[in-house]
Amino acid sequence: MASGFADKRGIAASAVLAALAVAVAVLVATLPPVEQLGRLVRLVVFHGASTWVNLATFTFAGITALAFLLSGGERLYAWASGLRWFSMPLWVLNTALGVLSARMAWGSVEWGEPRLRMTFWVLLGAGLVVAADLAFSRPRVTAALDVGLAAALWFGIAVSPNVVHPDNPVLNSDWYIKGPFFVMVAAIMAIALISSWLLSRRAGAAAEGPA
Repeated sequence: MASGFADKRGIAASAVLAALAVAVAVLVATLPPVEQLGRLVRLVVFHGASTWVNLATFTFAGITALAFLLSGGERLYAWASGLRWFSMPLWVLNTALGVLSARMAWGSVEWGEPRLRMTFWVLLGAGLVVAADLAFSRPRVTAALDVGLAAALWFGIAVSPNVVHPDNPVLNSDWYIKGPFFVMVAAIMAIALISSWLLSRRAGAAAEGPA
C-alpha cells in the first residue's frame, strides 16, 4: 500500500515536471527580441535563470550535507545526494550555454575571463565529488566535499571579477524581460527541487538496500 502510494507520488511528480518544462519552453519562446541581442535574448535569459537555480541547488546541497554531518540523519544525506546529482549535469549544461551565448553574442569566447575559469573549476570540483561518491561510498566524506564545494563556489564568485560579462544584464533590463525571467527562475527552481526529491528517493532506497 505504502509502495503504491509512493509510486503514485512519483508519477504525479513526473507529470508536474513535464508541465513545468513546457511552461519554461513557452516562456523562452515568447520572449520578445531586444535591440542589442535580438532573439538571442531568449538564450541569454534562459541561461541566466538556469544559472541562478544551479547556484541555489549547489548551495542547498552544501547546507543539507552540513546538516547531515551535524545530525547524522540519513534522509538529509539522501537530499544532499539528490541535489548533487541534479546540480552536476545542470552545471555542465549551463557551462555549455554560457560559452555558446558568448560566442553568439560577441563572436568569440574570452577563455581567460575569471568568471569563465571559475565555472570550469566548479565543474571539476563537482566531478570530483561525484567520483568520490561513486568510488568510495562514504557518506560523511562525500557530505564534507559537498560543503566544501558550496563554500568554494561562493568564494569563487566573490573573488572573480567580471571582465567581459556585463553585470546583471537581465536585472538591468525592462520588466518585459525581468518579469518572465523571475517566473522562469521560479519554474526551473520547482523543476530542480522535484527532480532532486525524486533522485533523493533513489539514493535513500539504495542506502537501505533490498528489503
